[in-house]
Amino acid sequence: MLKKIRLKNFKNFQDAELILGPFTLLIGTNASGKSNIRDALRFLHGIARGYNLAEIMGEKYVEGGVLQWRGIRGGTREITFLNSETFTLEVEFTFDYQEEPQEAIYSITVNPSSSTQGPQIFEEQLYLKNFSNPVFKCTLIKESSEEYLQTQTEDGSCYKLTLSPSKPAVSQFTEINVSRLISYIFTEHLAEDHWTYILSISEQCVNALNDIHFLDLNPEALRLPSVVGQTILGDRGENLSSVLFDICQDPQKKAILLEWIQELTPMDAQDFEFPSDFTGKILLTLVEESGQKISAYSASDGTLRFLAMIAALLGSSPAKLYFFEELDNGIHPTRLHLLLQLIERQVSQGKIQMIATTHSSQLLRLLSPNLLESVSLTYRLENRPDAKIIRILDIPNAQEVLEKQTLAHLHESAWLENVMEFMSDEGEE
Repeated sequence: MLKKIRLKNFKNFQDAELILGPFTLLIGTNASGKSNIRDALRFLHGIARGYNLAEIMGEKYVEGGVLQWRGIRGGTREITFLNSETFTLEVEFTFDYQEEPQEAIYSITVNPSSSTQGPQIFEEQLYLKNFSNPVFKCTLIKESSEEYLQTQTEDGSCYKLTLSPSKPAVSQFTEINVSRLISYIFTEHLAEDHWTYILSISEQCVNALNDIHFLDLNPEALRLPSVVGQTILGDRGENLSSVLFDICQDPQKKAILLEWIQELTPMDAQDFEFPSDFTGKILLTLVEESGQKISAYSASDGTLRFLAMIAALLGSSPAKLYFFEELDNGIHPTRLHLLLQLIERQVSQGKIQMIATTHSSQLLRLLSPNLLESVSLTYRLENRPDAKIIRILDIPNAQEVLEKQTLAHLHESAWLENVMEFMSDEGEE
């Protein structure tokens, strides 16, 4: 589970920290930095997928010219704050190691336009919170025409390992094969158990960052037929029909699915059908009590969006973390409380984590006290170029104010931004 992310000189953040809970909700005006937090998480996700820095910030194509990864918005030129030379992303996460819970911090500092070789790592480190020395710490070394990452391990020793500065070391460690591992042990005089420990913790870090799903649901993609066996929902909602078909193979999950669709929409859906076309692809069709059948082609955008969210949370291949842009988009205000109930129930099980953005005061009005704890504000002070992040309950006197006013009212009246501006003015006096 991800616990915290820190952004230094990244996009419009000079130095900001976001605390993450089971369900984290981001609010703030347009251009305050909410989407830049998504970009930071996508950058870390690209590391876990094994891409090099140029591919993470640009694009990744596979054999045959197929686009596999879309880069970070703005590319290398707009990824740093006010054209800073480097940016740093730091993420805190938890995992189980040898049946014991552990907390770790991974940090990477990147120079996006360091040389003719493209983006390079300036510094990278991974360490456990209860240990003083890092699991590994890599630093860029330049010797004549050679550039490489010098690696320091937890015993304080430094090694000139053959690691490329254009690709994150944490993913390079997880890709080391047996013959290369033996070579490192022999040439660098590393104990085998010590070296395998480094690789093991690196793998835990990659696992924590790899299982993130960024959903930006598109009605046209949600309506596309799909092939049975495709059980992972696409970023835009592709494969919705086959994911729901897979869920319906479990009678208990199907009953839950029908219960939620009946609650969340005015439809009297009693069953699902999945007729196939001449290519073998299936298409979601909802069957009402009257016998009327409504295919995904005719279903409303809001109904499909609800179904996609349920599919993501109930499917057989859920991600550990979902990032939803504009969680309330296309959903009727009277149904938002049901959506929040579904989310709260699923994340409370500890298997799924969610981050979402919203501009909806109605959604904020419906938040339970538990969900309120993980709402954060992104904001920019007047005449300041940098964006900031603060947890709502960490704003001075916010708890007392919220006992008299709803968060929705504070959001609508711009009280949140105004109080941060007022605090800034007081600090400058």
